[in-house]
Amino acid sequence: MTFQLDTDLTGHHCPDPLRHAFVAKTSAHAGRGSNGPLSPEETHRVWRGQQPVTTPETRLAYFHIPFCKTHCSYCGFFQNTSKEQEIARFVDSLEQEIIQTGQMAWVQSQPLSAVYFGGGTPTDLTPEQIIRLGDAIKKHLPLADGVEMTFESRFTGLDDTKIQACIEAGFNRFSLGLQTFDTFIRRKMSRIDPQEVLLERLEHLAKQQGVTTVVDMIFGLPWQTEEHWLKDLELINQTGIHGADLYQLIVMGQTRMAQSIAKGSMPAPGDTPFKAGLYQMGVETMQANGWDRLSLSHWGRPDAEGKVRERNIYNHHTKAGCEMIPFGCGAGGKVNGHSVMLHRALEPYHAMVAAGQKPIMGMMAADPQLALSRVLGAGFDLGRLDLAQLAATTMNSDMGGDIVSHCRPLFEAWQNNGLAVLDDNSLTLTLAGQFWNVNMNQALNNYLERYPLNGQQPGQAA
Repeated sequence: MTFQLDTDLTGHHCPDPLRHAFVAKTSAHAGRGSNGPLSPEETHRVWRGQQPVTTPETRLAYFHIPFCKTHCSYCGFFQNTSKEQEIARFVDSLEQEIIQTGQMAWVQSQPLSAVYFGGGTPTDLTPEQIIRLGDAIKKHLPLADGVEMTFESRFTGLDDTKIQACIEAGFNRFSLGLQTFDTFIRRKMSRIDPQEVLLERLEHLAKQQGVTTVVDMIFGLPWQTEEHWLKDLELINQTGIHGADLYQLIVMGQTRMAQSIAKGSMPAPGDTPFKAGLYQMGVETMQANGWDRLSLSHWGRPDAEGKVRERNIYNHHTKAGCEMIPFGCGAGGKVNGHSVMLHRALEPYHAMVAAGQKPIMGMMAADPQLALSRVLGAGFDLGRLDLAQLAATTMNSDMGGDIVSHCRPLFEAWQNNGLAVLDDNSLTLTLAGQFWNVNMNQALNNYLERYPLNGQQPGQAA
């Protein structure tokens, strides 16, 4: 078979691949082609028919709290404005959903390595509601020893009483959407807390015993300069926090930010070459200050004894496509290779829980190459594909053949273009490849769809 390696797969051969290998990063995550949605009847048959797991595997749980006091300009996930009565009703339904889901034998068959409360923002729960839901999780769901339990939060409303409620509920990790310390830029993003409040809260959280504190930072925001970004990195290093994510801004089409940029009321963010330069600054600054790189975007800081408290369990294993049980209105998950989405609207969510049903809005057919998808997701997140592990994914599958040899023309093109280093054991991304890792992951998915390993087009029987 002759392979036509277009630049959408290989990137461009150029003097500066960090800035110009591809035109732009078009999405936050790579994806494989889907076999399509299941019917409602088939969806609930698949959900109810899940069998207990007999071999150890990493399993996660995601809880979606679909309420926010404000709608941040860059966010594409806003669902409902926070109202006390609606939140109270939602907590009632969510507790019932926890109880119902926890009664399933397959749920109890494998402990949860990580539990993540996201949104929306869980910050709008009361201390009593946080403790109530934490108690329900501990009582009805199987938790692994040393489970990572994350409470995602904004700074506004995260007072000392709420922090203590989270700790009492069992949360041992706080993830805060910091984005930037710059007060002017934050307020343009509808983030109201000034820099001094952020620093005080981070200092307070870092002192809590047995709790890990991490922040999300975004580079490439409107108004953000190199000086702004370097100042953000300097302030991260001055805090006592344990982990940080450095994410590139992706302007999603339906966000208020995209609309404001289109109308001219907000400046466009820096272009891709500018963001590539900020990425390089981030990597070099974090390394120079002694942070350990846990993945391509995530960093952990060693303590005085050299131990890195931040484990990055949920973030990494989500990208690796591990099984993730969803809870709450608007939650997404992965169940035995099926992508699952729970109802995003509150009324059908409440109605289905009240009827004793998992409130599933939709489910996709299972990924027929789940093992391959997981190896690629994990490898690209860490910046290194283990070729022996990659080969093992097709050895006993209907794909057949030697996937490493099959993909070698693409791997060699990446090496020639300065995006990776290829040897007998691994494909390791260069700094440029690290910046373009999502594009490369997607390119490999597209390559395998265009040139199937078994010589057949997708959808044909093996």
